Order: sequence, then structure tokens, then C-alpha cells
Amino acid sequence: MVYQDLLIKKATSEDGPGILELLKSRATDLKRKGSEQWSFLLTGQEDAEILELVSKGLFYKVAIKSGIQDNTSHPLAATFMLSDTQEEWDVHLWGQADNQDTVYLHKLAIVLKHKGHGLGDHLVYWIKQHIGELGYTKIRLDCVAHSEKLRGFYEKHEFKLLSIVDGHCLYEWEPNKAAKEVHDG
Repeated sequence: MVYQDLLIKKATSEDGPGILELLKSRATDLKRKGSEQWSFLLTGQEDAEILELVSKGLFYKVAIKSGIQDNTSHPLAATFMLSDTQEEWDVHLWGQADNQDTVYLHKLAIVLKHKGHGLGDHLVYWIKQHIGELGYTKIRLDCVAHSEKLRGFYEKHEFKLLSIVDGHCLYEWEPNKAAKEVHDG
């Protein structure tokens, strides 16, 4: 599927409940499949923190235009978080770091009905372009080490595995390194 009609913008506090619902829906689906990934979201203990991060403008909302009217509300299709400051979890995994040129990508989640149609690929491409426009040169993320599918997804998008810490793969993407490796390949 081609996603030419995506609306990607920073979420506002009004979007918080919908983003929280999407994240919990994905956590429920993962749990149903036997994965404990994101199961902490189902306890409700993270709700206030996530809503605060949304209010701070760190989450993005993704909708697909339906071709109706541009000023109508479009249902949430995906979300993700970008932060240039290390959250507590980042410090736990990566250690305290000076990250002036780095953005941390967290909680990339796609509504189930859009899963498997290439929306995730499109979003990673968009995120790479967007961080460049914002002046950053590096994206860092973590994912559970036991998910071969998730690891394969990020590796397909030229994220390099740096290490595995506490059962999580630490990935990094830098445009100059990715381009150099293609040419040196």
C-alpha cells in the first residue's frame, strides 16, 4: 500500500487518551501472542508518564487522509515518540551520554488494521528525513532481543546493532554511516 496521504504531526494533550489506547491495544495483542513486550503498559502505572510525554510534544500522531475533507478529523493510524533527551530508560540501557546530535525513537506503534501494509516502513523513512530537517544526525532505539521479526525490521532499515543490554538490542542509525557502508559494501 502507498501512503501518500499521511498526516504526521506532533500530538497534543488532547491526543493523549487515543495514543494511550493505541499503545495498550498493541500491548494486549502482543500479550495474546505470548510476548511480554510492552506488558508494563497494561498495568496503568505508566499512564500519567505517557500522557505527560504527549503533553510535552514528544509524541507524534499519524493519520491517513480519507480523501473526504482536509479539515475533518482522521482516525489515529500510528504513533511514535522522538526525544533528544535521555529518558530514565535510555540512561539505564545506554548509560549517561552527551547526545547533542541524537534522537531516541520509542513506542512506534501501528493500529492493527494497518499492520503489515508497509506503514511502518514509510514511518521509519519519514522519521529519518524529519530528524535531518531538525538538525540531528543519529537515531537510537531499543527493542526486545528475542523478537527476530522486530530486529529484522530495524536492520532492514539500516539500523546497526551496537549491543544487547538487559535483554534489549541497542540500535543506532546514522545517515553518513549507512550511505558509506552501501558504497564500501
